[in-house]
Amino acid sequence: MRLIRKALMVMGGFTSTDFTYTGTYVWVQDTSSNWRLKFLTSGTFTPLKPVVVDAFLVGGGAGGRDGAANLRGGGGGGGGRTMTALSQMLSANTAYSVVIGAGGARNASGGTSSLSLLNLSAAGGTAATNPVGGAGGSGGGGGDSGAGGSDGSNGASSNFAGGAGQGSTTREFAEAGATLYAGGGGAGGGQYSYQGAGGIGGAGGGANGGAAAAGTGGSASANTGGGGGGGGSDDDSTTGAGGGGGSGILIIRNKRN
Repeated sequence: MRLIRKALMVMGGFTSTDFTYTGTYVWVQDTSSNWRLKFLTSGTFTPLKPVVVDAFLVGGGAGGRDGAANLRGGGGGGGGRTMTALSQMLSANTAYSVVIGAGGARNASGGTSSLSLLNLSAAGGTAATNPVGGAGGSGGGGGDSGAGGSDGSNGASSNFAGGAGQGSTTREFAEAGATLYAGGGGAGGGQYSYQGAGGIGGAGGGANGGAAAAGTGGSASANTGGGGGGGGSDDDSTTGAGGGGGSGILIIRNKRN
């Protein structure tokens, strides 16, 4: 209890000079007393004074699936799963290992984001099982041309099922109106969709699917946890490659009431 009280006393005075980090990060000063720290790459975080924080983690998004020969566009990759943990105590001069989940390559699942010692983690999105969309924070769209899910929803079904979303919000710190992460990738277009465009990626970083015939799926941006778009396909053996998923992110902030 004494340690917690001490941390509460100093957390408002925690500044951008009160820690070290071996990776890439962004310090955001929201107000005179409120801040957020965004970890963009893996590294070691060492606070120089005790502090109580809220933590938000996003796993890496899965890559989109390649289009399948003979008519089927590839399913979109699932967005990374998310996790929010409130009122976490960080001790002074203690090294915390931060792992930012990598975005999955085409046809591959995303990596897990984690914060050591507190045992916090968010798994990456799951690759599509062609042409069904991949599961994740938000589900990937189903081939052909299914849209990726957003804010925890399932990917849209077209000729084939979309992937399952986590069923809870993927917004930062699970707060209404906050930044959205982990959109599912859109599925690739195929002959069954009458040579149409690929599916739209879900809001929160999901990439668009490739157009029929044989269009390449879009790749999600780094630190969004978005799923990659599926590749397109035509009516013979010509297929497009799926796009890569976006890497995840870890964000901490001073404990908010």
